[in-house]
Amino acid sequence: MIALVTDSTACMDAQEARALGVRIVPHTYFVDENRYLEGAAGANGDYARVLAAARITRTAQTGVAAYASTFDELRRSGFEVLCIVISSRLSGAYSSARRAAQLSGEEHIQVVDSHLTAGCLRYLLYRARALCEKGLTLADAAAAVQDYRSRLGVAFSVNSMEALRRSGRIGIVRQSMGTILNQRPLLLLESGGIVGGGVARGKAEQAKKLAAYIPPHVRRLTVHYFGEKREADVLWALLREKYPDKELLLREGGPVLSIHLGLGTVAVAWETE
Repeated sequence: MIALVTDSTACMDAQEARALGVRIVPHTYFVDENRYLEGAAGANGDYARVLAAARITRTAQTGVAAYASTFDELRRSGFEVLCIVISSRLSGAYSSARRAAQLSGEEHIQVVDSHLTAGCLRYLLYRARALCEKGLTLADAAAAVQDYRSRLGVAFSVNSMEALRRSGRIGIVRQSMGTILNQRPLLLLESGGIVGGGVARGKAEQAKKLAAYIPPHVRRLTVHYFGEKREADVLWALLREKYPDKELLLREGGPVLSIHLGLGTVAVAWETE
């Protein structure tokens, strides 16, 4: 039997995780002097209000011990473990999970760098469960999940580059983009890192440009919002009209990604046929 493990940026609620057989290892974040563990989707209270009122916010890398204790518990129960986590270019979760796997018995644990996060990380977990139910070995399931990453994508727009500047995760993206005249930076995840995709002026153009990144033959989509929901509602309505027969979800993004991207961010994640 293969158990699935992920991190809390997968935007999966507790009931869904239980049904899929997924264990969620929480990220840690700090608001002023207070430390919090990020819960499953919908279990983080009014985090947007708390973050908006804070003087200082930051996140901390999930430690090796958190993954090792989860792996050891599952191994004692007779499971092999397939762990799929947020992109290694966005978080230290992958390195922590890899080290934990080495300590816990690597031959029965596979750790996959999703190169993604949020809705696409969730899609990978569903794909992994389907592969495991087909009877694939742990190694083959991990390899198939890595191959499946090419069918997934994320585009997003932030209100400003300030949060990404503080997080140090913007790579080669111009830090000055989208700072005046209601210009909202457009960004994508490519090969696990954030790259620039231009700017949009206003909510309507923002939604249209984000929708334009979605490739043909899309299978399902998830719109994410981070605190403020109005921009996400505009994007969701546009996509509902454009893809009336596709699965389309609207989900909150959670405090950790909100700290790195900034409140008011809107994103769309997709899976192709």
